Amino acid sequence: MDSERDLNLEYADGQPGEEEFLDPESALVEVPDIDGEYDDHPMSDASSDTGEGNEGIDGEEMQEEVDLSNNSLTYFDQHTDSIFLIGVHPTLPLVITGGGDDTGYVWTSNSVPPKLVTKLTGHTDSLVAGGFSPDGEWIVTGGMDGRVRLWRARSRGQKWEFMSSIEEVEEVTWIVFHPSQPIFAFGASNGSAWVYSLTPRLESLCTLYGHTEGQPCTAGVFLPAFMPAAEGDEEEINLLTTSDDGSVISWSVPAGVQNYKVTSNIFHYEAPWINLSLYPSGTSIAIGSADGKVAIVGTKSGSVIATVDVLGATGKTDMPEEEQSVEGIAWSEAMGVLAVGLVAGVICIFDTGSWRVRRTLDIGDAVTKIEFLPASTELITSSMDGTLRKYDVRSGELLWKGTGHSSGILGFALADKGKTVITASDEGVALVYK
Repeated sequence: MDSERDLNLEYADGQPGEEEFLDPESALVEVPDIDGEYDDHPMSDASSDTGEGNEGIDGEEMQEEVDLSNNSLTYFDQHTDSIFLIGVHPTLPLVITGGGDDTGYVWTSNSVPPKLVTKLTGHTDSLVAGGFSPDGEWIVTGGMDGRVRLWRARSRGQKWEFMSSIEEVEEVTWIVFHPSQPIFAFGASNGSAWVYSLTPRLESLCTLYGHTEGQPCTAGVFLPAFMPAAEGDEEEINLLTTSDDGSVISWSVPAGVQNYKVTSNIFHYEAPWINLSLYPSGTSIAIGSADGKVAIVGTKSGSVIATVDVLGATGKTDMPEEEQSVEGIAWSEAMGVLAVGLVAGVICIFDTGSWRVRRTLDIGDAVTKIEFLPASTELITSSMDGTLRKYDVRSGELLWKGTGHSSGILGFALADKGKTVITASDEGVALVYK
């Protein structure tokens, strides 16, 4: 390994990273430039790009239309299957990805090409959940094998040492970290949720059973404390979980008791809850269903503030059942709107005062994730057509498109205060955009 190589952990705007976290010798490998061109590397089959192997019966070359556009900065292609997990370090230009190849990687997002820092092994099925802890000291991964594995930063982040593994469930469905306490929670396919301390041996705090057994616990989020802690007392910790059975439960941790439970009959319809988004102040939460509805719930009492019919707002009430699912929810901190994206390829922008639709954005293919840039009205979207888009929701104007993937984008992460977007794709490639 070239000991003279400079990793140079600085963001594009010149703001310094913390170079002491990584040095040149800590990077395991530099990802090779396959084609020698990083500014225009098409994510498509090589034979399609060159025309080789496309001859007709009479020996005449068949013309195949191939989209060669790629405006990404660089790419990471060490995965051999779809990428399901993607996350960024809270302070450094480091990315974690995990995929259907049962493997995770930690790599740099500010270098061209990226540099591989750590390979995360030990799972026997797809990595689907996890990431860096809010303090950047831990990595937790969860897989479809039911395993949860823990790594800890060493030498100020130059290396990541495997610490512990647990296997309590058949399949992990999600992992979330508490924003200020050294704990995390994960959900399981059997309807349970589990809370652990971030310690080298993964100490269990509580196991939560309240959703219908056998129906997956689909999402979770730590809620802000309902009451400020008295001097000398520990901070109140609350976890909200959702399920395929249509229920929502707020839990008191580590006591493991329910603060409240909202059942499907209170929402006046039954549908699996599949994702959620906490309002920036933490006072309410938006929960999306598999049949095109969003419920707004007060986090302190569990009161249902509003139920929004996203499907009706699109005007496409006859769309197939498989296209009705709410795949993305995002609150804007800059204006009073909530964005909701459907598998049908439509994003509705709702006014949070009246819950009426302000505008509709037609993506054209299944929406996989949406997120507002920090303190902005600009919305980043990803979809199964392999494209990132940035819209100004005030005007509905398309401001930018990120291209380069040859198959669907399954998710993305924002880094460097929203100046960098990193994708996770179905083709097993992550692209980095500015």
